Amino acid sequence: MSEKTRQTMNNKNVITKGEHKFIGLITYLIPTDLAWIGHMLLKILRLKWHDRSIQTINGANEVTFLPTGPFVTTRKKQLGDLLLWVPRGIDSYLIDEMTGGYGYSHCTIDTGEIDLHTRKPVMVEITIGQTVTRKFQDEYKQRAFARVPISKTGVNVEQFVACVKSKMGEPYDIWDVITLGEIVDPAKEVCSGLAADCLPEKERQRIARAKRLGLLRRASVSVHSKPGASKTKEFVSPNGFAEYYGAPQGRKITGPDITVQPQPVEISMESVAAAAARHQGWKLAAGVFAIVLLVFMLKRTR
Repeated sequence: MSEKTRQTMNNKNVITKGEHKFIGLITYLIPTDLAWIGHMLLKILRLKWHDRSIQTINGANEVTFLPTGPFVTTRKKQLGDLLLWVPRGIDSYLIDEMTGGYGYSHCTIDTGEIDLHTRKPVMVEITIGQTVTRKFQDEYKQRAFARVPISKTGVNVEQFVACVKSKMGEPYDIWDVITLGEIVDPAKEVCSGLAADCLPEKERQRIARAKRLGLLRRASVSVHSKPGASKTKEFVSPNGFAEYYGAPQGRKITGPDITVQPQPVEISMESVAAAAARHQGWKLAAGVFAIVLLVFMLKRTR
C-alpha cells in the first residue's frame, strides 16, 4: 500500500471540526423530546460515514482501572444477569441505529463475583480494541443500563457464566459486527456475541425462530443457519436481547442498574399476526408520506 493511499484512508477517518459540532447536536437532541430529529440526523451521518472504519469516539480517553482479584462469587442472585447498556455517545448511538434502534448498544455479563481487594462487583465484557476481561460494574459511572436476570427463564447460569469466563483474553471480532455475524472468527468475540455464544442451544434456536417469524426488529438479530441445523449460527445484538427478553426501549431506562423481569417473546400465531400487522402499518405510513411529499414537490415545481 502506497503512502499516499494510506494517508487518504487515514484522512477519511479523521473527524472534522464541523462533524464534531454535528455529533454534539445529535447527542444533545436524542435524549430530548426532539429525539426524532436526532435520529434523522444520525441516519444522515451513518450514510456519510458508510466507508469509514468503526472507531470509539466517546470515552476513548477515559482512564480505566481494572480489578485485580482475587474474585469471589458472593452475589449468586445476580449470577449470569445480562447488563444491557443505553447509548451515551455517537459511537454507541451508531451501533444502536445499525442494529434496530431499540435503544441499546452494549452488553456485559454479571459473573456474580466481587473483587476481593475493593469489595466491588465485577462483570465480563469486551469492547473495540480490547480483549474479553473483567471490569468493575461502575466502569461507566452513571450510564443507564437494564439488568435482565436470565436465570428466571430457566437458563443454567452456572454453565452460562463458566462458558463466558472460558473466553477470557479473546480479542474483539470487528468482522462479526460489520457483517452482523455472517463472518465469524471462533477465536474472537463481540460484546453481545459473548453472551449469545454461551446460551444453551435451545435458547439460541428460540431466538432464531422469533427472528424468522418477524417478532424481532430488522438487524437486531441476524440468523445465518437453516432451520433444523444442529448448531444455530446467529448474531444477537444488545437490541436483540432487549427485545427478545421483553425489556422496555432504551429511552425508558433512565438510570444505572434498572432490573427488568425477563419475559421472552411469545411465539404464537397471534403474536406473528400482530407483528405482521405492525409491519404493514409502517409500510402504509411510509407510502402515504412518500405520496404527500411527491405532491408537495410537484406543486413547488409548477
